[in-house]
This record gives sequence, structure tokens and C-alpha cells, in this order.
Amino acid sequence: MSKAGLIFCAGSFVLAMFFFIPALSFPGATRDGTPGPGYFPIIVSLAIFFLSILLAISYLRDKEKYFQKNETERSNLRIVLITCAAVVLYPILFLYLPFIPLTIAFMVFLNWMYKRSWVFNITFSLTLPVILYFVFSRFLRVML
Repeated sequence: MSKAGLIFCAGSFVLAMFFFIPALSFPGATRDGTPGPGYFPIIVSLAIFFLSILLAISYLRDKEKYFQKNETERSNLRIVLITCAAVVLYPILFLYLPFIPLTIAFMVFLNWMYKRSWVFNITFSLTLPVILYFVFSRFLRVML
């Protein structure tokens, strides 16, 4: 049995519940049968519920220990925590900064932190936000 695995399963279950409860107040489908705004979050939350229960059962049955860190994984913990902080900070800054400059800065930071070459870093960081902007603004008609 892995205590860390069970904690992960419980956290996944709680996170799914966090999205599932508000999604129940959204309309599930329109009159013509087209899925409504509540359809996708309910389906994803139910999938996470089911998978976290299956994973918890697997952890309870298995005697092998998981989440045992070696030296490389211990050294990478700092990078993972910084990445998590950046991902949490991005939507907060999105309220105050425009999409393209913020996303370029976010991509440059992550590529730099993961030690990508500067050619790749600049090319990827400039191309991805522009492509995303055109897809969302032109095709999906979402204002960014």
C-alpha cells in the first residue's frame, strides 16, 4: 500500500468534486440534443472519480512502494515546484496583462528553466502564442 498514492487519489477526487458540483448547475444539453456547457465538466469529473477510485483500489492491493525518490528526482523537485507556481501565477497575471506578451514571457521562462536552446526557446515562444491567438480569435471567436 502506498500512502502517497492514496493521498494523490484523495486529492484527485476532491479536485474533481470541486468542478463537478458547480457543473451540475449548468444546462446539460439544449432542446435539440446538442451538449450544453455542463456536459464536458461533468463527463471529465466523472472520469476522474472513476479513475481515482480504480487507482486507490490498485494501491490498496499492491504491496510495492511507489513514489520513492532517487537523487535525480530529488534535485528536480525545485524545478517542478517552480513550474507549478508559474502555472498558478499565469491565470492571475492574465487578468492584468494581454495574452500574447504574457504567454511569450511564460514560454520563455519555462523553456529557459528546462534548459532549451535559445533558438528553440525564442522560436517556440513567439510562434505558439500567435498561433493560439489566431485559432481562438478567428476560428473559435473567443476574445483574448
